[in-house]
Amino acid sequence: MKTGKLLLTSGALATILTITLSGTVLANGVGDLYVATSSGVLEVQVKAPKVVSTIPMVPAPQSLAFSPDGRSLYVARNDSQVTPIDIASLNVMTPIDMPGNVTGLAFPAGEILVGTMPTRRSLAFAVVNGGVVTESAQLPGAGNIIAADRRDARVAVAEAGKGWLDIVDPATATLKKTTVAGGIVALAVDRDNGGVLVATQDPNALLRVDMTSLVTTWTVKLPAAPTAVAALASTAVVSGGTTLWKVDGKTASKLATASQAAVALSASDEGSFVHVAEANAIEVFDAKGKLQRTLELTDAQSPVAMAAIPAGSSLFLGEGPAGSTATANAGTQTGTLSTVKPATTSTVVDTAAGVVGSPPFEGAVAVAVGILLLCWLAIRWYDRRAERLR
Repeated sequence: MKTGKLLLTSGALATILTITLSGTVLANGVGDLYVATSSGVLEVQVKAPKVVSTIPMVPAPQSLAFSPDGRSLYVARNDSQVTPIDIASLNVMTPIDMPGNVTGLAFPAGEILVGTMPTRRSLAFAVVNGGVVTESAQLPGAGNIIAADRRDARVAVAEAGKGWLDIVDPATATLKKTTVAGGIVALAVDRDNGGVLVATQDPNALLRVDMTSLVTTWTVKLPAAPTAVAALASTAVVSGGTTLWKVDGKTASKLATASQAAVALSASDEGSFVHVAEANAIEVFDAKGKLQRTLELTDAQSPVAMAAIPAGSSLFLGEGPAGSTATANAGTQTGTLSTVKPATTSTVVDTAAGVVGSPPFEGAVAVAVGILLLCWLAIRWYDRRAERLR
């Protein structure tokens, strides 16, 4: 009888505490693309497609970067603070004070967020879990272009219109410089391959620079001036006006035509889709150039930057595009996809794992243990009292 009472109490407490105290973890997580706009940060579900939440911010956000685990989004607003957003709850957390105004952000593998500070000609290194912020040595110029990938611990930095390129290791604060022909306009880290894609004007080209040796491994001429670049799993995508080109390291060929001139490009984490930010819309194309989704935005939501969550596109994790051979539960990606599929919140198992490892759930467990101990003591007292009365 004592055991039955205790088990019944345990079950009830576990259910109640999991629902109430872990609710913030399960309340969100539907977005797979986050967009910096003049009205704040938009949370977008690409598959729908729709804006599911808006996080107002003043001044307006200029740059976004996800932590490698996808739990936090960091926002730069061209001031001396970087604002973290908890993705599970969409709560705006305590800002991180930086040495100067930060215009661009990148978060490579590890725990160090990197911000560009053009007016100081340096970088800010913020250890997000330790609260320590340091400043790099001087860059060759006012670095204002930055790129990283959660699979690589290094960061690439350049200055718009200049030919210098720095490869930075935030863990050791070392900077290695090289130069390329032309003025750099955009960078993208080449996912698992240890290189950085460098788009230049005059000449119009896309180069791949090895981040270890600093050797330019290939150069491909482009038909017109590039404006942005993104690295998919199977190809590089470059924008120029309304045209998207795919570049395979040997040739550049037309991939698709956007409805408006591209403002920015962002690849989905698994590398299947490229998001194209335009004046008042976001278009999503697959690696073959087929338009998958169009999200219309208002003039007050003009996008300036995007960040795809490290969990894969909802298009890929859901049914996928027409004719896609990828599946949501595959351990590795099929077809042209070559990277291992990251963890997602799209399955019961993954959701449960995320809840169990979350601070709210861990807090719920601690409270449950305390209450269960009190219940056990109360049950013992009740049973002993009943025995004495008999």
